[in-house]
Amino acid sequence: MGINVQLRGERGEVLSEVYDPKMVLSRAAHHELSDTRLLRYLMPWGDAIFNQAQAGDLTNDIAKVKSDYPNTPLSKLLLEIEPVVERLASESHLYLWFVGD
Repeated sequence: MGINVQLRGERGEVLSEVYDPKMVLSRAAHHELSDTRLLRYLMPWGDAIFNQAQAGDLTNDIAKVKSDYPNTPLSKLLLEIEPVVERLASESHLYLWFVGD
């Protein structure tokens, strides 16, 4: 199972979602994401939750990985996740969940 990305409100309602049906993030978790500040904590078997204060680091992580691995399924998936992180950064009481199986 892939690691799906969900933007949730403080009551847990899903406001936006990016699916990972090809398990791109799951496969990248042990190698391509290992040199990032926050994305390295993703695990295929668990959840990771980030808040507004961490959105800047997530943005930097995404930019780094996209630069290191251009034109790959990983960079394309991160391109879909970027607007969700931007919304996390600009609105309060939101949380970004990376949901493993």
